[in-house]
Amino acid sequence: MAMDTRGRPLWSQIRGGIAGATLVASDGKAVFVFNPFGQYTSIAVYRLNADDGRYAEWAGRRSTDYLLSDLWALAGGAPTNQPPHPSGLAAAGGRVFVSFSSLDAVLVLDAAEGGKIQLLSIPSPSALCTADGKMLYALSAAREIVSMDTSERKLRVCAKIELGDKEWAQGLAMDSDGNFYTGIMGRHVVEVYDSSGRKARVIGKHGGRVSCGPWDPERFLNISALAIDGDGQLWVAEADGVPKRFSVWDAHKGALVREIFGPSSYGAVGGCVNPADPDLIVGQGCEWRIDPRTGTERCTGVITRDGMGASRFGFGISNRLYLAVTPGFLHGTHPVRIYERTGEGVYVLRAALYPHVWKQEGSGAGGLGLRAWADENGDQIEQENETRTFQCDLGGWVQGWYMSMAPDLSFYGGLYAIRPAGWTRCGAPVYDLSGAAPMPAPQDVRYRGGMGAQRGCGSADGRLVLYNGQYGEDHSDLVCYEIPTGKRLWSYPNNFTGVHGSHRACGPARGMIRGAFDIVGTALCPRPVGNIWVVPTNKGEWHVLTEDGFYLARLFEGDPMKWKWPDPPCPGVSMDTCPPGAGEEAFGGSISQGPDGMLYVQAGHTAFWDLEVTGLDSVKPLPESGVIEISDADVKTAGSWKERYLQAEAGRKTFSVPKKTVGFTGDLAADFGKDAIAAFAKSENCAVRAGLAWDDERLYAGWEVNDDTPWVNGADAPEYMYARGDTVDLQIGTDPSAAADRRDAVAGDIRISIGPYDGKPTAVVYRKVCQEKHPKVFSSGVVKEYRMDCVQVVSDIQVRVQVDSDAKRYVAEAAIPWTVINAKPSAGTVWSGDIGVTHGDRTKPDTILRTYWNNQATGLVSDEVFELQMVPANWGELRFQ
Repeated sequence: MAMDTRGRPLWSQIRGGIAGATLVASDGKAVFVFNPFGQYTSIAVYRLNADDGRYAEWAGRRSTDYLLSDLWALAGGAPTNQPPHPSGLAAAGGRVFVSFSSLDAVLVLDAAEGGKIQLLSIPSPSALCTADGKMLYALSAAREIVSMDTSERKLRVCAKIELGDKEWAQGLAMDSDGNFYTGIMGRHVVEVYDSSGRKARVIGKHGGRVSCGPWDPERFLNISALAIDGDGQLWVAEADGVPKRFSVWDAHKGALVREIFGPSSYGAVGGCVNPADPDLIVGQGCEWRIDPRTGTERCTGVITRDGMGASRFGFGISNRLYLAVTPGFLHGTHPVRIYERTGEGVYVLRAALYPHVWKQEGSGAGGLGLRAWADENGDQIEQENETRTFQCDLGGWVQGWYMSMAPDLSFYGGLYAIRPAGWTRCGAPVYDLSGAAPMPAPQDVRYRGGMGAQRGCGSADGRLVLYNGQYGEDHSDLVCYEIPTGKRLWSYPNNFTGVHGSHRACGPARGMIRGAFDIVGTALCPRPVGNIWVVPTNKGEWHVLTEDGFYLARLFEGDPMKWKWPDPPCPGVSMDTCPPGAGEEAFGGSISQGPDGMLYVQAGHTAFWDLEVTGLDSVKPLPESGVIEISDADVKTAGSWKERYLQAEAGRKTFSVPKKTVGFTGDLAADFGKDAIAAFAKSENCAVRAGLAWDDERLYAGWEVNDDTPWVNGADAPEYMYARGDTVDLQIGTDPSAAADRRDAVAGDIRISIGPYDGKPTAVVYRKVCQEKHPKVFSSGVVKEYRMDCVQVVSDIQVRVQVDSDAKRYVAEAAIPWTVINAKPSAGTVWSGDIGVTHGDRTKPDTILRTYWNNQATGLVSDEVFELQMVPANWGELRFQ
């Protein structure tokens, strides 16, 4: 991310897949970034334009990536499958400097071409800095600051750093007066040395931050990098995730100017709003106070460094406030630790719940039980006499996707309610399952939940329990039981359950739950509402159900084409038109309820949102009696719908492609003929009409697309347009002998994606299997390498686009020579294929919706490889007339 000197973002760049940026340098023209993670993309120094963050090739390499293996070899390293990572990176004066401590070497490259200029010998170099590319400064052996004139190659010691045991220098920067700044690990301060090598001053408090406890912004922890900006301010990066922080300092006075905190973990997992003081929120292991006037945050303290996969606030004895935290998210059975909040940023450990796996020898009995600790003496240390173990079969655990906890500190998730039975002298909740019985449950309860979702969640008043649907099912349900009587009260449809089920989901509809993760929590409202449960989903919407089985409300907007972000995003704005983060994969979230009954929501994707739910006090009961009339016309309408659905279930659609030479007028019906038009939509404001025709020279395709921001795409390279906004798309299988149910593309399968790039329509042709090789490798958060044999920008395709911004629509028409497709049909030929579009986000270069004529498994828009892949089994038939 590029920022100005006041900490305001200028641009950001997303590396494909899951990657990182551990070393960054810039010469003002280009930015050079070292990505150390090879799971989903290359371990390399990659290159960007400094002005806008777009990828920029190393001209001499015809690639944006300078692979680590190549850098290591140029620096004199012996061949190895796992070369050590660079220890420093700097750029200026048309040169890039890359240090390798283990080689006692600094590699110098041409900043534009990438060619090797020279190799400098410096003992164990790490951090580097240079102002002009001629004089290089480096940390040597983590204890000396040295300089080298690159033309003379003479090494000079500029400063010897005073170090104690278990101390070393980390990071290096130099200001315009020739002063050096370096971080001292162990003391956790920044030391300043003048040009004569004398230690001039110290920035930060000696000893650094405490591991947990109240926050002191003037203390560092694990300084990793330093830089001086154009205003002479010192920027300090810290290698710490609790929290992630950059700090900016007056370099001469040593005074703190501002703190800049990094994002949440992916999906914003682990956060929760303090129900007693909703200007406080926890997340990333810390507590944060939000200024209700400006929306800015400050850290008040570190709660835990054991991980915060989920957290929930609850009230206990004498209305004291407690926070339950688990390090686990999604899979596994992780402990839950319960803290009492006793002051600003101060949390005292009171109790813990642990999974206890037991097995009784001889009988074969066993299962997942419970070990519970409650602090008696207030020392926050577990003693044997404070711990009890219960050998029951819980049938699930309290933590997974979320944490199944009610506001009274009762835990659910399995077949037992784990409730406080009392309190110790210091205020620790005591959990006792001796004599407890399983809650009533459906027969298939052990199949409910899954993929991190637990069995269910009890109600806020402890009377009821709501069970999840079965994971991955297109049509499951949520089922509610009354605990004291065992009576099944009601069920509610739960469709396309879980992340993977959501990829097959239909469009949004009022009251429809699609892609539910799990039950995030429960609260108690006045009648007629009573107990509620909140169900987040992977489709950008949360749902609220009442204890009577009524659908009460939808939170957030589930239709990506209706998303509207507040501008400016200031306290008090409505978030009703937003998804709960990015739409998909906003994995985190929680609810909490204040003593006054107000309901609070934590949502987000890479940030913790602090939200208040309004309107619950205005709910009125439905009439207890009434008449619903069903007319003969209603019956006929229902019958026609049934026939339509049965036809859809019958199999592939057929597109009749007339033989006709098409002139592009922007009127699809006139150009292609009204019988050659297919209409399809996931919602009205993104409806599509598409036409196909052919003659002896070309295949013609046309698209009329409803789009609130028509024909906008933010791709930084043409081959990524499909994942960065609006495109029109045609996929064809030209080999009739290929298996119709194939999940992978074969020779003869082709995808043509057309979108706006650099202000003009651009067509990209993708072939997974092809004799002509123009290969391209794509990566994502799931797939490390997905290779296409041939990816080409093709200028032979004629494209005309007409955009009507007022009507929020565009028409795109294309004439595709058969020479591009490498095949030509005749009358009666039947090929497989599909036609569709992608829709972009209003606010950023990202595809948020895919709509196709035949393929309905297009719900996934958060993985660039799966969005790219052709799946011919989901195509229809193209019959050439």
